[in-house]
Amino acid sequence: MRKMLLAMPILPLLLVACGEAAEEQPAAEEELTEYQALGIEPGWTVDIRNNEITFTSQEAGNDFSLPVQRMKKTSAGWEIKGFSDQHNITVAITSDKSCNDGMSDREYADTVKISVSGSGHHDGCGGEILSDPETTESEAT
Repeated sequence: MRKMLLAMPILPLLLVACGEAAEEQPAAEEELTEYQALGIEPGWTVDIRNNEITFTSQEAGNDFSLPVQRMKKTSAGWEIKGFSDQHNITVAITSDKSCNDGMSDREYADTVKISVSGSGHHDGCGGEILSDPETTESEAT
């Protein structure tokens, strides 16, 4: 009984110490640090680099750069948003669905959908180039 009484004041300290050791550090969120996408009709490009989204288009006067406001890894790929008082853009990347750009016949790893202020919704391709007919043709000659 005497040994048990001596151990009782130490017991809460042991439980607290165990609880602190068991706490997990929050997992670092993934980020998409560099990414390029493009589409046709009208021609457009999206370049994500250094936490900034740059949109260029063949439509006159609609090019802009914005800081990335939200970046979220989804079950399908990524969702990235940028907005300001003048412009906004949402980039939805589907990583498990390859894409052909329709002009050069390059095959890209991802299908991309964008929604842009003043320009509407556009479909395109992005990420790694899986196959490039121009490279294949030049290697064959």
